[in-house]
Amino acid sequence: MGNRGHWTRLLIGGELVAGEGDRLVVENPATEETVAEVAAASPEQVDAAIGAAREAAKPWDDTPAGERAEMLHEVASRLRAKTEELATVMTAEGGKPLLENSDEVGWTAAAFDYYAEIGRDSAGRVIPPIESTQLALVVKDPLGVVGCIVPWNYPLLLLSWKLAPALAAGNSTVCKPSEVTPLSTLMLADCFDHLPPGVVNLVAGAGDVGAAISGDERVDCVAFTGSVETGKKVAAACIDRMRG
Repeated sequence: MGNRGHWTRLLIGGELVAGEGDRLVVENPATEETVAEVAAASPEQVDAAIGAAREAAKPWDDTPAGERAEMLHEVASRLRAKTEELATVMTAEGGKPLLENSDEVGWTAAAFDYYAEIGRDSAGRVIPPIESTQLALVVKDPLGVVGCIVPWNYPLLLLSWKLAPALAAGNSTVCKPSEVTPLSTLMLADCFDHLPPGVVNLVAGAGDVGAAISGDERVDCVAFTGSVETGKKVAAACIDRMRG
């Protein structure tokens, strides 16, 4: 399935780096054969990814919404160009039919196109004032750094539903796919290399990496899809500092 080097590396601060943590063995669920091994992010690398996102957050927020929209449309275009490659790897690591995975890539690209235009258009609204001398506005501001934690079953679509709106709104991100299906997500690195470094960070790992992301004070929001048990842990990690 082509050169595996570019889909076993992490994206941190705009650089592709080898993981320094535990080895994740990715198996084909149909054959139980090993598809690839990925080194998870070490605690230091998770720290670096969050730090890169924190540093990138304000400049990305300051980027005009129209420019962000064009960059997200470019993400969608690059995704569509990689449909066959992505779908093949998604089938190998996740086990769904190739046709369904090809469709998922299309749905993922559509999410980036959709939120690109929402971000361009939806900046706030004017609401009726209480007094005739008042002007009442609702202004939408980004939260800052968004952690995106994604399950195995729709690895790209469920990522896009978190990542695309976060980016469109002006947030930077740290994304962690399931340890069962990390390859297709890591393959997306070159779909984001036209974005400013640190705006999108991709780290692999199991629950410990997800816990490090959701528990970090520099992460302003955690978007999570997964089990109820893990969701409770994420909520508990966020509640003390009232993260979104």
